[in-house]
Amino acid sequence: MKKTVVVFCVVLAAALSLVVLSGCATSATTAGEADDSYSKADLKTGGLLYDKWQKVRGIDTAGSHPLYPETGKKKGDTTFRCKECHGWDYIGKEGRYSKGSHYTGIKGLYDSRTKSPEALYSALTDTGARHDFSLYLADESDIWALVKFIRDGQIDIKSALGPDGKATGSVSRGKTLFNSNCSSCHGEDGNALDFKGKKNGVQGVGWLANDNPQETLHKIRWGHPGSSMPSAVVDRGLSDSETVDILTYASTL
Repeated sequence: MKKTVVVFCVVLAAALSLVVLSGCATSATTAGEADDSYSKADLKTGGLLYDKWQKVRGIDTAGSHPLYPETGKKKGDTTFRCKECHGWDYIGKEGRYSKGSHYTGIKGLYDSRTKSPEALYSALTDTGARHDFSLYLADESDIWALVKFIRDGQIDIKSALGPDGKATGSVSRGKTLFNSNCSSCHGEDGNALDFKGKKNGVQGVGWLANDNPQETLHKIRWGHPGSSMPSAVVDRGLSDSETVDILTYASTL
């Protein structure tokens, strides 16, 4: 049964700086316990939770996230998604969401990948910063999965995409990888699951790769929440450069 989370907090502009996981909060767990929980955390789950944790865990949210800025243009469920503030490219206001309907003015998480596991866990459960995901994710392992994704799952979008926004990989290598890892579901032309954006949020691979390469790369690497799509990184064991190759080829479809 789905759980409903009702949010009563009022957003304060001064609190926005607290959303960045640069964490000065004291960890609620010891370093040894953090290392053990971190080592057991599931990286793929972390990538899916970053995308849309509500879908992964069957949780409904009411209202908007307490840290979502009043100047933002989104409301309700989508404001709780990690990607909505920190971006598909993990650099927030410095990246794709530097303007437009998704702009929040919030920083990304890429620089936080160097923080210790316990510091990140503390930031993700910090009630003072109103960024406490333990209110929504009852299983502590999910928090640690997010920690693992922040540290180990992000990719340098500036190396994956050139100044023109185009993927920097190899089309020929990408074609081989796409046909061996993706075409059985998406079809060789990438359109087997194209519902024109109206059903299940699935679009043709070529269209999405050109419209939003940042989102496409994230889903290539981690899969799509609520589907059987595998993670190219975890399930298929592909490298960062190989996932960029797939994105590069996908943009030609």
